[in-house]
Amino acid sequence: MNHSDFQLKKQQFMQGLCPQKTVPLSGLTHLGENIYSIEGVEVPASNAFTEACDRIIGIDSRQRKMVKEASGETGLKNYRNYINVASNIQKPKSVVVIASPQSRQLTDIIPIVDEYISPTLFFDFAEMMAEETGYTVSDIKWNNSGIPSIAITYTNPQGHTHFFGPGEDFMIDGFYLAWTPSHIELGHYYERLVCSNGQTISEERKDATIYKLSSNEIRKMITQVKSKWFFTQGIEQFGKLFAVASISRISLSEMEKAQKILISQGVEKEQAETLIPYENARSAYESAGLYDHHKEHLMKGEGTIWDTYNVLTQFATHTPMWKQQDYRRINIMNDAVGLLKKKPDIINYMDIY
Repeated sequence: MNHSDFQLKKQQFMQGLCPQKTVPLSGLTHLGENIYSIEGVEVPASNAFTEACDRIIGIDSRQRKMVKEASGETGLKNYRNYINVASNIQKPKSVVVIASPQSRQLTDIIPIVDEYISPTLFFDFAEMMAEETGYTVSDIKWNNSGIPSIAITYTNPQGHTHFFGPGEDFMIDGFYLAWTPSHIELGHYYERLVCSNGQTISEERKDATIYKLSSNEIRKMITQVKSKWFFTQGIEQFGKLFAVASISRISLSEMEKAQKILISQGVEKEQAETLIPYENARSAYESAGLYDHHKEHLMKGEGTIWDTYNVLTQFATHTPMWKQQDYRRINIMNDAVGLLKKKPDIINYMDIY
């Protein structure tokens, strides 16, 4: 991707951003129902915003229901505002509130861990990273409706490859930077050719997260990528995960978790079942009279953990459901790596196959 293409992608992202504002959490006051005051200005909000705001200040659905039943809407309003201003070191000092220009409501809220990181500052950092490391930007994925996010992929212009394992071909190394207003994430990026079907699968694995973009944080992240061990260690770690996952039969519990990865990103239940047939595998145990929900981690599913990992990453890479730059692709890939990194349920299986 050349400089002009990069600037075009940046412009497209910035033009599609919903209105947003950084405010102190203490400056957000609930007025009743779904109406808030932000530094003295009354603004309507969606149910999703109100629930997200409750989670940030520490009110769960059970508390909300209990207070409303006991004291009504006025009591709930007062409780929210009391909890919001009460001292709690775990609460963020500031948040980003996002509004929909269509509904003219507050729709999303993002807690800021340390400092707000603007998208303009992130794009400047992304260009600096390419200049400092010699890697080229090969792809940009984003979501600019609702909670904004960006993922920029870098690949080596020299085309480094590494032998991966039996039945697999080579991995091309690279890295990615991912942004939201609250943090920046650095991770390994791989392109893997699967010999069995000839498809190239893209994969990401998170390595580090920063919550402010100070000169010190910039220097540390660039130094991390430029160090000799960054890519070598990444390939070695991935190889170890492959070695375990390729010989570990997946459990019903792991199949369900994998299927939920897809559903959490908006994939319909029926399609998720086609890709990862958890319900079908569970039915086999039910028919045999051996199913116990509390023992799903002891019951063999279909194939290995590696097989399911491949299904997830292949779908994330190639599905025509979403635009190529859709951030949900990376969400699935990161969650798939989480499945690999988890200790397998490989002991004391209950087997009916």
